[in-house]
Formats: sequence, structure tokens, C-alpha cells
Amino acid sequence: MALSVTALARRFGVDQAVAYAVAAKAWQLIAGQLTALAIVFCLTKTEQGYYYAFLYLLAMQIFVELGLHVVLINVASHEWSQLRHEHSQVEGDSTAKARLSALTRTSTKWYSIAAVLFTVLVGISGLIYFSPADFVKDATHTVAWTAPWLCLVVLTGLQLCILPKTAILEGCGQLPTINRIRFWQALAGSAVVWTIMVSGGAIWAMCGAAFVRLIGEYYLVATKYRGFFQSLEEVTDERAIDWKLEVVPLQWRIAVQGVLYWFASHLAGLVLFKVHGEATGGRFGLMWTVLTAVQSASMAWVETRRPLFGQLIAEKNYTELDRQFFRMSQISMALVLAGATLVVSGVYVVNEFDLPYFDHIADRLPTPLATLTFAVAFVSYQPALCTNLYVRAHKRDPFLIPAIVSSLSIATLVSVLGWHYSIQGAGIGYLIGVGAIQSPIWVTVWLVTRRRWHQQEGAA
Repeated sequence: MALSVTALARRFGVDQAVAYAVAAKAWQLIAGQLTALAIVFCLTKTEQGYYYAFLYLLAMQIFVELGLHVVLINVASHEWSQLRHEHSQVEGDSTAKARLSALTRTSTKWYSIAAVLFTVLVGISGLIYFSPADFVKDATHTVAWTAPWLCLVVLTGLQLCILPKTAILEGCGQLPTINRIRFWQALAGSAVVWTIMVSGGAIWAMCGAAFVRLIGEYYLVATKYRGFFQSLEEVTDERAIDWKLEVVPLQWRIAVQGVLYWFASHLAGLVLFKVHGEATGGRFGLMWTVLTAVQSASMAWVETRRPLFGQLIAEKNYTELDRQFFRMSQISMALVLAGATLVVSGVYVVNEFDLPYFDHIADRLPTPLATLTFAVAFVSYQPALCTNLYVRAHKRDPFLIPAIVSSLSIATLVSVLGWHYSIQGAGIGYLIGVGAIQSPIWVTVWLVTRRRWHQQEGAA
């Protein structure tokens, strides 16, 4: 008997939250290819390099945000196991509500300060980084980058102010609504980016996308969930949650790892841009962005289960926790492998076949071999991502030392090999760092902690 659409969706773990998340990720994959084509045909090689260098520098928000949003999701999910969302209000256990309220207020203050620091420090860092350097190869510096850079930094800083509340909402199981809004947000953002690029706005398109994201996040917090946060503001017990004991121990570990992750993931692009020129940096950035989109889409099955993982852990229902985790992780692994294969095949095709526009596209991408090297590294990174999420759902983080070792190894390998051997060298360094160091260590940590913690809690 043929399965119904609903039954088939359930078999593959697709609930409403996953459906919208996957729809948004799928659109990002499709739109991402169209955006990539727009970059190739509407931007110069130099502008393409600046486009991706902007993204690497904006990721420096981890230096001021310090990974708090990850902690907020996990902590909020534990409190939400005793709460519910009814009539636009938060209802349920008074102690859990007070703790959630205190968490929201304190994190909002934190992010307000982080937003100011980000705008000032990262803005200045960009001005310094994009200034000419004598050792840069093929540098033209003909792009008017200053105004769009400063505009983009300000818009990103404003988004940081809203981030704690969206993280709280994710932890409180509001992913179906959040993902629905973000799906439409993605559609609107893509339309704005394409319009600006086709109109000759070049890297100003990034500011358009940032503005759409800001409007969407503001609507989510200030309009859609206005009653939700107003009901939390009615609770004024600031001592309901001990920030130093319950948040800081996990946050500082994630903060250190986040900073190191920035070096492992974004330093290569900045080195290639600065040492080998904007065009080389642009080629790397295009390939890296496409592979990242594939990985992000494939992780939707696991990431949308994060609030559920937290609730199951709070209930000590480890059997169901493992069942959900293994099922979603298998789907995630299959998807990232399929996506990476398509990317490598696409790069090979545009390089090998003499068809209209293929030469132009190939000139904006790394070689097929370099792309294959990075694709294999991305696939080998997937088990580490899945197991890391599982472990952190316990409100614990034993990854500090493994993260220091693996991230510093990756950052060193990609920087040194990228400096000397360009994109292919960076790819080899990234593959060694991720495949031979990071993933094996992180999976081992997951195996050990999963067995130890669940036995300590009396799990069968």
C-alpha cells in the first residue's frame, strides 16, 4: 500500500518545524546557485573577492557575542519542558517561568553591549584589513567598499540586539513559526539581492539582504511574539537563575570554541584574499559558500531537534533521545554526501565541456581537484557537527580541549598551506585538519560522555 504524504514525511522525520527549515534551506540552496550566477555575471572578479571577504569579517561577531545564543537555546529548552505557549502568553510552572524571564532579561542586556562593541571593533577591523598591502598579488583596489562595509556592519549590529530573543524562542519550541517566517524572509532576501546586483549595485546587495533579515527578526520578536515576551516581563525575580553557575560555565567554553572556529573556518579566505589577490579570494569564497549551504541544509534535520533533545534529557528519556538522534543524523549524512557530490560534479562539468558561459563560470571557481578536496572535508566534518549538538543538549560541553587542538591545527594548516599553495593547499590543510584530527576526536568525546553521563543518571 502506498504511503501517504504525511506518513512518508513522518518516516523521514519531517514535522512542521523541519518542513519549513528544509524549505528555507532548500530555497537557500536553489537561490544560492542563482546568487552565485548573479555574482559571476554581475560582479567583477575583484568585487566577488570583496563580497566574500565581507562575510568572513562579519563572522567576527563571535568575538563579542561569545556563543551565548547556543547556551540560551539549550537552557531555555530545559525550562520549557514545564511551560507552554497559550493565548500568546507563557503559561505553566511559576519557577520555570521566572527562570526563563531572568534568562531573557540578562541576555538582552548582554547583547545590547555586544552589538555596540561589534559595530565599533569589527567596523574598524574591516577598514584596516581592506587597506592596501604591498605584498598582495594582483590587487587592484578599485572597488568602492567603504560605504557598503560600514552600512553592513551597522545592520548586523542591530540584528545582534534581537538575537537573544530569537534564541529563547528556538529553545522554547517555537521553531515551526520561526522557520516559516525565515522561509519567507529567505525568499524576500534573495529577490532583493538579485534586484540590486542586476541593477549594478554590486556589493551593496549584501546590505539589502541584511536589511531584510533585520526586518524579519524584528517582526518575529516585536509583533508575532510580543505577548510572549510581555508575559515574561511581568516576572521580575532577577535571582531566579544563577548566571555564574548555570550559564557562564557552558558559555565560556563555547565562546573559546567559537573564536577558534572562526580561525579554522574563515582565516583561509582572508589569507587567500590578502596574499593571492581578490580574484583568488573570490574563487575560494564562491566554492566555500556553496559547500557551506549544502552542509547547513543537511543539518536542518538535526538542528531542529535541539529543543526536543533538551526536553528528552530533562525527562531522562535517553532511549527516545538516541532513537531520534541516530535517525536524524543518518538522513543528515546522506544529504551532505549527495549535495557535495553534486557540487563537485558541477565544477567538473563547467571545466570539461565547451558550452556557452561555462568558461566564464569556471574562471570564477577553484579547480575540480581543489573543490573535491574541500567537499570530502565537509562530508567528514558532518559526524562532528551532529555529535557536538547531541552533547551540548545536556547543558555540558567537554569539547574545550578537543576544540583547541583541532581548530588551531586546522587554522595553522589552511593558513600555511594556503599562503604557499593557494586554494589547493588550503584544501589539503582543511581535509587533514577535519578528517584526521577534528572529527575522530569529537566523535570519541561523544561516545565517552554519552555512556558515562547516561549511566550516572541511571539510564538503562
